[in-house]
Amino acid sequence: MPETKPHFSLDDTDELKRFLELNDADIHILTNLHQYLKKDPAFFVDQFYSHLLKFEFSKTLIPDETTLNKLKEVQSRYFTLLTSGEYGEAYLRDRFQVGRVHQHVGLEPRWYIGAYRKYISLLIPQISDYVKTDEHECLQTVQSMLKVVFLDIAIAMETYVDKNREAMTRRTAQLSALNKVAVTVNATLGINETLNEVMRCAMDIVKAQASAIVLFDAESRRFTDKYTMGLSRHFVKNMNFRRGGLADDVFKNNHYILSNDLSDTIHPLSDLARKEGISSFVCLPLVSHKRRLGVQYLYFHHRQELFDDEYALLGTLSHIATGAIGNAHLHSRAVTLSMTDELTNLFNRREFMVRLEQDLLRSRRSNKPFSLIMADIDNFKNVNDSYGHTTGDMVLTELAQIFMTVTRDIDIVARYGGEEFIFLLPGIPDDVAFQVAERIRKSVEQLQLHANKQKFFHTSISMGISCFPKCAQDENSLIENADKALYVAKNNGRNQTVVFSQIQQEQNKE
Repeated sequence: MPETKPHFSLDDTDELKRFLELNDADIHILTNLHQYLKKDPAFFVDQFYSHLLKFEFSKTLIPDETTLNKLKEVQSRYFTLLTSGEYGEAYLRDRFQVGRVHQHVGLEPRWYIGAYRKYISLLIPQISDYVKTDEHECLQTVQSMLKVVFLDIAIAMETYVDKNREAMTRRTAQLSALNKVAVTVNATLGINETLNEVMRCAMDIVKAQASAIVLFDAESRRFTDKYTMGLSRHFVKNMNFRRGGLADDVFKNNHYILSNDLSDTIHPLSDLARKEGISSFVCLPLVSHKRRLGVQYLYFHHRQELFDDEYALLGTLSHIATGAIGNAHLHSRAVTLSMTDELTNLFNRREFMVRLEQDLLRSRRSNKPFSLIMADIDNFKNVNDSYGHTTGDMVLTELAQIFMTVTRDIDIVARYGGEEFIFLLPGIPDDVAFQVAERIRKSVEQLQLHANKQKFFHTSISMGISCFPKCAQDENSLIENADKALYVAKNNGRNQTVVFSQIQQEQNKE
């Protein structure tokens, strides 16, 4: 988001002085008046604040006697400088800063101008007493005084214009960023891309140096996956999300929490954050329809607090983010369901065929072998008939767990249909695949299965193996030959493994 350049520059004040006709003669008059007023610099202060305290708006700015006395002191010094005769860069910068402060505390222009009107009304009798008899000189002194007063008012008004312009520019850029992220995250279905875009947008809106999104697992009631941007490895590794901590408070109250090292802070920074160079951070809830999705952190190196409008925009961003995260989860779930068997969580037949085609292309390019194992549960119909389909489903899921445990991460295991399973073992010839198959078969053979609390039983599987390029050159032939080997295993008494190449050798001998 671009920085806003000030509309008003101190270089413009020379032209402003000429427009107000503030010249050396005026400076000479004001310097002489200044010497007179220095005898009692606080002549107007009690009357001035007595006037201010008649109005509700100004009462809120003066909560107690200590503040009142401090303001009187500052105000006396401020108005005394009006007649100092020194209107160079230091004076102008001071006035410009005072205008910004008044704008920040909520002093509207009408009240600002009204305060000056009261000051002038109190000052004119002092000027009259100072000049005494010369009416022309008195008029000239009042005119010189008005020129400086209007110079101050002009500078103050410019600060209001600058501040409002800056706020509007920032708001426009923020809304543009929000619109961009809304379009992007709703067009992006991947969770990684979604969260990265949300972090980028949030950092852009509030000029944060780093961000993190931590997802919440409802089942374990713990914060799990971390997604970060702009943070060191050491910081990310040592991030702690204990129960009852800051993130839990954010969830509990469904409201942001700001952490910094200011004297009145409720949530001071940790040593880890300080070593990271963090001056403050804000933690925001990501909650959708009371469903806890996670929290987002935004970290700042040079800021202690945020503007109210920034919190409002971040709240809007959080709503966009939660919707996008929910959509990403639904998409991920839909993709997973389209690829996997709902009962066993293994790949389904369609996805297995896609993976088989890909591996066949790789193996042809690299000239490396791979093997297929076709497995079938022996007498599975008897299990369903004897113990019921619920027990049959339990057998399928138990065996699926064994298959995933025994095989490697790069191996593909799928439920081919019913009680039939298929394995793809990249880079493995059929003799090694036989060893893998035997480990699987023996693990199944030893598995104790429970039909109910009292009864238990055992089952077995038969397996057939084919290998590329030894046994076949294409997908269908590989599956067909593995199935032929499985058929032989079944006919030879079940609970065994047969390799198709061995069948070929025996047929060649005949």
